[in-house]
Amino acid sequence: MEHRATRILESCHSTWLFDDDNKTFCRVIKTDHSLSIAASEWTEFCQLEFEQGTDSFVVWLNEDGTRRLRSWRHLDHCDSCGGEATTELDLTAIASLKTD
Repeated sequence: MEHRATRILESCHSTWLFDDDNKTFCRVIKTDHSLSIAASEWTEFCQLEFEQGTDSFVVWLNEDGTRRLRSWRHLDHCDSCGGEATTELDLTAIASLKTD
């Protein structure tokens, strides 16, 4: 299975890569500048939900929604972490995270 990041979301802690075509995602911890190790393997998800009126998003891991991951998008002048910038990603390193 080929993974292609079609959506990238930045949270304060991680960069989330979503392959919408294959319904899989992985997280890369921002402090790992080498990007050689992802915080998670490519994992199947059922739905990516954005909470209206907030910067929060929820990743549904199963159809009935009993397993979910919730995070929020990192923004400039972020109230959550006080950060001002996002991390630059190396596309070659991201490509090496994919599995067959």
